[in-house]
Amino acid sequence: MLFFDFLKRFYYAAVSSPTPRKRDDAIRIGLLGASSIAPLAIILPALSHPEVIVAAVAARDPERARQYAEKYSIPIVHNTYQELLSDPAIDAVYIALPNSLHFEWALRSIQARKHVLLEKPSCSNADEARSLFRHPLVTAPNAPVLLEAFHYQFHPAWQAFLYQINHLPWGATVEHVYSQQYLPKGCLEMDDIRFHYGLSGGCLMDLATYPLSCVRQVLGRGEHLNPIEALHRPLPVASDGYQPEPQIDAAIKATYATDSDKTAEIRGDLLFGGGFSFLPAAWSHSLPSFRWPKTEARTGEMLLNGLNDEVRHFVRRKITLWNHLIPTVYHRIDICDTHTLRRGEEVVKTWDVMEYAKAYNWPAGDVRAQTYQEWWTTWRCQLEEFVNRIKGRAGSGVWIDGEESIAQMEAIDDTYAQAGLLTRPTSAFEVAIDRDPGTNSLRPAYYYKLSIESK
Repeated sequence: MLFFDFLKRFYYAAVSSPTPRKRDDAIRIGLLGASSIAPLAIILPALSHPEVIVAAVAARDPERARQYAEKYSIPIVHNTYQELLSDPAIDAVYIALPNSLHFEWALRSIQARKHVLLEKPSCSNADEARSLFRHPLVTAPNAPVLLEAFHYQFHPAWQAFLYQINHLPWGATVEHVYSQQYLPKGCLEMDDIRFHYGLSGGCLMDLATYPLSCVRQVLGRGEHLNPIEALHRPLPVASDGYQPEPQIDAAIKATYATDSDKTAEIRGDLLFGGGFSFLPAAWSHSLPSFRWPKTEARTGEMLLNGLNDEVRHFVRRKITLWNHLIPTVYHRIDICDTHTLRRGEEVVKTWDVMEYAKAYNWPAGDVRAQTYQEWWTTWRCQLEEFVNRIKGRAGSGVWIDGEESIAQMEAIDDTYAQAGLLTRPTSAFEVAIDRDPGTNSLRPAYYYKLSIESK
């Protein structure tokens, strides 16, 4: 039965999802960029959503856009990004451009009155994030919806994990959080945009932004992460000894403390290799390696009771979520209670009590479980809430607001500073505010500091 459930989830999520008839008021989405992530993030999820149509695409290379549209059955191809934004038939845009272009095109999209699903990280740095999410065009009443696409947060598995953390027994609180994410070596070419500082690349701007977001979610919005240590591994040195892109982190490890003395650690690697092998170390280091994404939270040790005048009973809980990124395929929540009996400082006995949980949907009886489906990916759950927000519906209650996106970018900048790396460069233009003489409404005015090609 479990295997059948797995096959059903996998088939619907990755092979052939149900395709309901589209409603007359379906949201028409345009893609800015013919990206490799869009099929997972928006194209496939939209097929199963009766209120979403992926209607158009634009790319730097119009021929690439045409090939992309043909491959994914997208009816309209626009020659430029701005042409897509000027299309009155497009209601919303999905932006998966290089990080350095997120701020500019998100703001242009909002100016064009398009709702925006914006790939993470939202901007190149915290200054841009503050300028974007606190912009009058974004914060105005009835402004278009703007959402940073941290899709993992919308899945019931992550929310079930947070529920365990927020409902700890014995009056316990989280003391330490750890999160990791690795990409096996060879998945990315060395000329990938993620390895270009001018395009706001780097591991912390891509894969490792997930672990950073995860530990911040667990600790809560009231906790500010203060980096204690941040170490990065640069890109491999070329055969001639040249160090390409010295400001790029191919991998990063960082530890943090909060003002309330809680701690956190993250690890991320875009070129993960090595590990145990029968091959010589010089060979095995160049081989790809794999580790599951995971996030775990650990409480402090709590005194349960004194069994007698000498022996005391302590317990510490650790909660681990395996595979928060693609939980539809497989995930597991481990709840481990470590019990310890002590006589003074002497450990008399210790043992673990384990529980396991999964959450492919909201709990039975929850009204949200009537809408969500067990085969929904994190991206499908995210799309559901994006549409709910546009339509003015309550939805699941899970959302990522602008202040959260700003705090995430501030944490990224602080971590880079601790690692001795520069924050990612700001966009090649400045934004001021003027008024449209025809409507007297606020609008952004763009003053370019240098000429940039629309990508």
